Amino acid sequence: MRQVLPAVSIALSRTLLAGVIAVSPLLVSKAVDAVAPGAVEISSAMAQVKAKNKYAKDQQRKFPNVSESFGKKITEAANYLQPQDESVKPDPKKAMQLLSEMAANSAKANAYELVLLHQYTGYAHLGSENYAKAIESFNKMLAQTPNMPLATEASTIRIVGQLYSQMDNPKKALETLLKWTEYTDTIKPEDSYMFSTLYYQLEDNNNALLNVNEAVKNQEVAGKVPAESWYVLQRGLYFDKEDYKNGLVVLEKLIKHYPKAQYWKQLSQVYYVVDRPKDSLHALETCYLMGGLTTERDVIRLASMYLEEEVPYKASKVLKKAIYTDKLVEPTAKNLKLLADSLRLAQDAKESLVEYEKAAEKSTDGDLIIGLAQAYLATDKYKEASKWGRQALKAGKLKRVDYANLTVAQAEFELKNFDEAIKFFKEAGKDARSSKVAAQWVTFSEKEKARLEALAQN
Repeated sequence: MRQVLPAVSIALSRTLLAGVIAVSPLLVSKAVDAVAPGAVEISSAMAQVKAKNKYAKDQQRKFPNVSESFGKKITEAANYLQPQDESVKPDPKKAMQLLSEMAANSAKANAYELVLLHQYTGYAHLGSENYAKAIESFNKMLAQTPNMPLATEASTIRIVGQLYSQMDNPKKALETLLKWTEYTDTIKPEDSYMFSTLYYQLEDNNNALLNVNEAVKNQEVAGKVPAESWYVLQRGLYFDKEDYKNGLVVLEKLIKHYPKAQYWKQLSQVYYVVDRPKDSLHALETCYLMGGLTTERDVIRLASMYLEEEVPYKASKVLKKAIYTDKLVEPTAKNLKLLADSLRLAQDAKESLVEYEKAAEKSTDGDLIIGLAQAYLATDKYKEASKWGRQALKAGKLKRVDYANLTVAQAEFELKNFDEAIKFFKEAGKDARSSKVAAQWVTFSEKEKARLEALAQN
């Protein structure tokens, strides 16, 4: 069963009890009520939950009065559960002891007294966090219908549904709470969210989305900001069905009202999926500035995106800090080469060579090492270029062996080692992709060698 942020969380303590226990049951209004919850068929086609209020006309019910002696005892039990003196702690155990004594002598109790007895026994179990027993007591109370006010019955059905949810039984919770909709004329936004979470736990994403959409819409229409968990569920449901357009709208609302680094990170991912690379980079950059990139993978992704968008200076700054200051990125050959590439593209040739050499020393990958050789060649350090070019050829794993041969050859040419240059140019020429340029260099090298030899003889 899938988990979700609590939608029907129950404060099973003073807060809940204060909301449902009357100071005196004798003063309970006989305004409204209905029938006990029966099994409700849950259909995947039910769509959005609506208020039905089948019993709107059933406002008047007649049930027996409570005797004076019973009233005193039930009031005493209520005071244990919800003391009038706020300095006194609730004592559900004493309440239960008294209620048990009353139950043992309930043979002559009338129907409404049984309703109150089961109701307050349920409250006592709530106070002790014995939810299964609380449900049992409330169901016994509901079995006494119609000998109770309609409003009391409706609120009790709702409590039972919430308790089933608390006990990780979303199917029973949904059945019970759908029954509750038959007694109300209003489904509030928080109710719609509650139903959405239950459908979600039952893996009915369509109904979950319909109901969370209703919750968010009505909350926003009322000029209120939906709870963060509402947006989180709504966003997740859209992304589950790969509806990135609507999911993106929700994610942008999340960031507006609940700006967290994790949402900026996800926003970057979604922008990338919908082919908005610049927005993806800006979102990930914001996440980074908020301290939200906490893994090597995250930082490498940001640096790579900077390079893709031709911002190598920022890429080098991010990588250098992550490798040498924060120790977040391992100084592997691959990561050091990425830093070196960033520095080279940012026109910091001197520092890039330092990083290229560190990378090459750790690598057995010819493709990585050849990058160092080419960097040395570009900065007129021909001995180093030849050295690392040869090392790349020795290491192997080269995508373009001809490039490595050309690098060594050009370095040797500049060092006027023409025989070596010609040898490596000829090796490069064995690859059809470099054969033409290699042949030209061979010819040029032979002529240059002959020219210099002629000069030396004169």
